[in-house]
Amino acid sequence: MKKWFIGALFILPLLLFIGFVNWYVDSYALLRVTYDDIAGQMAAGKNVEGLEESDYNDRNLLLARISGMEEAPQVMVLGSSRVYTFDHNMFDTTSFYNAGLSEATVYDLLAVAGILTAQGKLPDTMIIGVDPFLFNTSHDNEKWKELKSYADYMGQIIDGKPNETTLPFSKNTGRDYRKMFSLEYFRYNVTLLFENKRFAVSYTDDWETERYLKHSDGSVSYQRKLREVAVSEVEELTRQSIEEHVVYRMTDYHKIDEAHFAHFSRLIDYMQRAGVEVILYLPPYSPMVYNYIESEEAFRIALHVEEKMKVLAMDKGVALYGSYDPAGCGLEMMDLYDIYHVKAKKTADTYYLVLPAKR
Repeated sequence: MKKWFIGALFILPLLLFIGFVNWYVDSYALLRVTYDDIAGQMAAGKNVEGLEESDYNDRNLLLARISGMEEAPQVMVLGSSRVYTFDHNMFDTTSFYNAGLSEATVYDLLAVAGILTAQGKLPDTMIIGVDPFLFNTSHDNEKWKELKSYADYMGQIIDGKPNETTLPFSKNTGRDYRKMFSLEYFRYNVTLLFENKRFAVSYTDDWETERYLKHSDGSVSYQRKLREVAVSEVEELTRQSIEEHVVYRMTDYHKIDEAHFAHFSRLIDYMQRAGVEVILYLPPYSPMVYNYIESEEAFRIALHVEEKMKVLAMDKGVALYGSYDPAGCGLEMMDLYDIYHVKAKKTADTYYLVLPAKR
């Protein structure tokens, strides 16, 4: 009995320490604050600060936010971070959500559509940002696997396999108290503790702050240092990228992947059959980057993607907005936060009709 008591005295403080670190740092938002909590605040109209510093999982937050919606929004936007600044003010409706995801791939588009379909929340209008790298398998990534069951589910539907279609696994975005005393979770959290990092967010009614801000409608306001970045700094970053022969996610891009394109095409078909108005949007490059793309054979595939999108839009009768060419919206270097992202005040200008939908 005495040995048991002594052992308990030794183990109990250790367990308490593990529990405290896991609760305090909570790097994956599983204990102290969860993605469900954050989504609830966003649904109440609050904007969220601290997500970027917390290295948040935007796929989990999106799943939590959609799951918490009482009804489908009228308008939604899909795409990469290059659509982040699309907000409800552009469309004169509060029934709007920006479902853009960092480094989005075709599989992310399928996953988001899978969530919306499984939950009966497809919007009236879906705007899809189509980056040229969407069909470049050389730069696919693993982030979409956070929502893999939803991507697989939608893939089965659009591939016309009703007998093989199974409902997606319902992923937990709330609390998981099993992680409280998890040694694996502790090992990761304790490294962040010594780096003075933890998952911590706050909420505000402000539309812009000093820091990266996720709005209640899913759009993003970048931190002040980016909003007020000097043109010369953006130009220098662009020159460095060009000197290194890099265009984001466009290297090793030899052809438009047929399988990715087929998935994309069939996804549009599915949405149209479901009564969704689909709109395609091509986010522009800066003048410096676009001139480089035009001059380098290795990157001219972007021009082919744009032409392919025009043909696709005409074939399916969907509207096409924007262009990779910045000339159409008068984009200048002063209108960018960095090499690839257009400032919010210029975003609406990049969203201009190129091909109207067939009626």
